[in-house]
Amino acid sequence: MTVRQISTSREPSFCSVCERNLLRGEEHNAFLHGGQRKIVCELCTQRATQLGWIRESGDMAPASGRIGWIKRSPARSLSNRRGRRNEPEVSDLLVPPEAEELVAHSGQAGDLAEAEAAAPTEVVDRSEYALPRKVELSVDERAVRAVPTHADKKGARAIEVFNVGPHPRTIATLARTLGAPVVSVRPSLKEGSIVSVIIAWELSWYAYEIDLADERAGARLIDQGSELDELDEQDRTPNAVADSRGMLHTAVEA
Repeated sequence: MTVRQISTSREPSFCSVCERNLLRGEEHNAFLHGGQRKIVCELCTQRATQLGWIRESGDMAPASGRIGWIKRSPARSLSNRRGRRNEPEVSDLLVPPEAEELVAHSGQAGDLAEAEAAAPTEVVDRSEYALPRKVELSVDERAVRAVPTHADKKGARAIEVFNVGPHPRTIATLARTLGAPVVSVRPSLKEGSIVSVIIAWELSWYAYEIDLADERAGARLIDQGSELDELDEQDRTPNAVADSRGMLHTAVEA
């Protein structure tokens, strides 16, 4: 009598964080890190998030549990990087009219830091009879950093993958003729590791796809067209910009 071996396909049987063997049927989550898909048990989900791993599902879930004050240096904001011709290492941002508000909002952090630095120093009365001055904190809503979601982290990582590939050179060449493009970076609603990048002008558009579970494959050109009406409204709404070298930049820090 011959013995048949039955093999079943299943997810990896261990947690990538604690390296514990998972029990059959035990709940687990898929994360993306280092261009690979990682399986994480429920107990290690928070730890994986703290390590900067990107959750494959749950795009709108916060990527971290902390809200802090903006400490971004002025040089890092989009508006301060725009038009810096005296610094050769920083390319000029190509901002279409649709993205003007995006860049202006990004520059608020730098403006706030500059205002704080320029504020006059108050002379403090240090005599022993002086009462301590009551400290009043005013919170500017613009100064509160939004907690980035896993969708934000996916978009930021996809841009990094795009920028190291050959496509920025194509974008830079087209931009010299067609001007500043509209750039839209959106995670797929169907496939957790897929991020789409749409770069569009009035006369031309290009659709790229990045698989964060296979980053070595880089960005792939999956479609292109010649009319903006061929794109969904969401794909024509910018959430990033390109620079003169064809590199992409997002205003959301992940």
